[in-house]
Amino acid sequence: MIDEPLLGVLLRITGLGMVALAFVHLPIARSLAWNEDVKKLKPENEAVFHSHLFFLCLGLTLLGIALLVGASAFVERSELGKWISGMLLVFWSMRLYRQWFGFPQHLWRGKPFETRIHWIFTLVWTAVVAVFACLFAWQMEWIP
Repeated sequence: MIDEPLLGVLLRITGLGMVALAFVHLPIARSLAWNEDVKKLKPENEAVFHSHLFFLCLGLTLLGIALLVGASAFVERSELGKWISGMLLVFWSMRLYRQWFGFPQHLWRGKPFETRIHWIFTLVWTAVVAVFACLFAWQMEWIP
């Protein structure tokens, strides 16, 4: 059963994963040759791409640090905790949904490396959703 200390540990692990995910965007960008692709865009779209990527990585880093350093604040039951945990649950549930329905299957199906990556991220997003579902259930006091 989930209790306060275990939930804190799970949140810290999730936080570490968020920070790691932010930094793994550097090798992903190189591997997928984003710089070459983005140069083909209009300057406005290139700027939007770089801005969105920067704020995505910044958001992941800040959320990760908050979970690492302040897990107890997320676990402390409050009205704000209900809202934050609910929003995190919805956000990451949508990311899990997009893993299957946002990427066309031809991008990974039948390709061993891409299929492994697809399944690894399916497992990662499922774990993240499970952690935030537990946090939300904790905040809603569905877990005593």
